[in-house]
Amino acid sequence: MDGRIALIAAACCWAPVGAALQVDDFALLDQRGEKHELGAYADAKAVVLMVQGNGCPVVRNALPDLRAVRAEYERLGVAFLMINSNLQDRTETIRAEAEEFGIDFPILVDETQEVGTSLALTRTAEVLVLDPMRHIAYRGPINDRLSYERQRAAAQHHYLADALDAVLAGEKPAIEAKDAIGCLINFTQRDADQAAERRNAHAAH
Repeated sequence: MDGRIALIAAACCWAPVGAALQVDDFALLDQRGEKHELGAYADAKAVVLMVQGNGCPVVRNALPDLRAVRAEYERLGVAFLMINSNLQDRTETIRAEAEEFGIDFPILVDETQEVGTSLALTRTAEVLVLDPMRHIAYRGPINDRLSYERQRAAAQHHYLADALDAVLAGEKPAIEAKDAIGCLINFTQRDADQAAERRNAHAAH
């Protein structure tokens, strides 16, 4: 397996119906070549993982919102990371993007797409909140400030902050999942597997 990624166990496994997705340990290098192992954040009250992609205007536009949430919750024991699962992006180009746009979050480089596939990622700018048991407590946009049609001056609903408040209080977020806007990620192997499944299902009938 490529040295840039080491899956300590399966990156995640599907929990029983009605339960949240359980994320097992994984390790990836960031844009600076530093290793980040999910297990190293065992003491974090929550982990926020935002999906990044080079050139995505939604990600760039959402950065101030993510920084604002970090400023409020990092001191409360919440860890903040980003992940890039785009096949076309490389460590050096991700690092250049981070430098150009002042991204000071570690960006985990998922160049084999194994972690992104296991987390069922589809778009950039989505955020995932992992609770202390490493269940995905929330996935969706940071807030409702951005949409495909318009950009509000200020958000009316703060989904990420609300989810973190719930997790820190030991509760389930009122909203556990919401569709996020962002740039589509092309998962070559996953798309091929899904296409094969559809062909097999059609042939069976």
